[in-house]
Amino acid sequence: MKYQLALVVKEQEYLKRLADYVRDSPLGEQWQVTAFTHSEAYKQYVKQGYKIDLLVAQPELLSELKDMNLNIPIVALVMKLGESKEAYELHQYQPLPLLLQRLAEIHARAAALPAQMAALSATASAVKVISVYSASGGTGKTALALHLVHAASSHQYRTFYLNLERWNTANAWLGRLQSSDGINSTESTLGTDGEGLSELLYGMKAQPEQSVRWLMDNRKRHPLLKGDYIEACSNLEDRLTLSAEDALELIDIVARSGQYDLIVVDLDDGLDVLHTAVFEQSDQVLWVINDDASVRNKQMLAIRYGEQKWSERFSRLKRKFLFVRNRSAISSTTGAAEWDGLAHSPVVLPEVPEWRGISSAMLLSSPIFRAAVDKLFKYMMKEGGDRAAER
Repeated sequence: MKYQLALVVKEQEYLKRLADYVRDSPLGEQWQVTAFTHSEAYKQYVKQGYKIDLLVAQPELLSELKDMNLNIPIVALVMKLGESKEAYELHQYQPLPLLLQRLAEIHARAAALPAQMAALSATASAVKVISVYSASGGTGKTALALHLVHAASSHQYRTFYLNLERWNTANAWLGRLQSSDGINSTESTLGTDGEGLSELLYGMKAQPEQSVRWLMDNRKRHPLLKGDYIEACSNLEDRLTLSAEDALELIDIVARSGQYDLIVVDLDDGLDVLHTAVFEQSDQVLWVINDDASVRNKQMLAIRYGEQKWSERFSRLKRKFLFVRNRSAISSTTGAAEWDGLAHSPVVLPEVPEWRGISSAMLLSSPIFRAAVDKLFKYMMKEGGDRAAER
């Protein structure tokens, strides 16, 4: 059986040349070409029940086929890449052997896509997601998230850092680097200009099929954390209007890439629909608190709000919460009665005096903080403790 290739192009001479080439080449044994110079003719052909395996058309003609259920691979023939919204684009005027080779590759890839997507879905379900959260700002949430990426990478976890803060503070930590032997370095790949969340969010809407590939092409590697990331939103409005569905899709894209064992999500303070959606997607939520009375009060108010707003749904989410005390000079859990019934980490993150009051602390500059986060990570992953979130 031959594959059915439908060409919808205005230029009749172009269609004749391409169809003649296919017929007289070895591809003629594999492909049957049916050509149309306007969209209505193609519509009538399909309505008569004829099968199409690959549709190749100019963008303006494709736009006239929007009312049809085009559940087949589509290739846009363009003058310049980016002219259409299709996942697959090819230059219309290029050597015919090369054009047809690319069409055959696209068809083969699309035919294999269902099996590939099933495999990616299975891979994505095995990726662990840890969210780092606090209902109050200034608790050291981003410091914990970044150190957690380093700890996970040190234990051979392929880790991705996803920064969903409204106000990006990660660059303050990552503006300067320090190697593990204490030698300062000016090398930093985070915070440099480049495509990031804004562009990925646009691509999710315009070309969703290309999202994983885009991520693989534009992700960056931090040399000290040994984890990957993409830049925060270059357009702040993109982050301020980020929906819960968008946040879940971002996590899913990273998971479906098949390149990571762990995703660390850095959330901002507050408690809204986006937060609860990410909590549900997470295997564990590290909720950062400290000994400051006003901070503890805000955390308790957030919990009460969650219980009132989402009732049973929030009660189920609380099983994922692990409260982590930061900036503590002592290891006892003061005020534990206030948190009765909520899980607390036995690992307390220490106060680092040299970080106090400065705007850009040096990442990994405190051995005691690094050691505490490493111990916390092993505790969560059952490598050094008896409790971890269920996958």
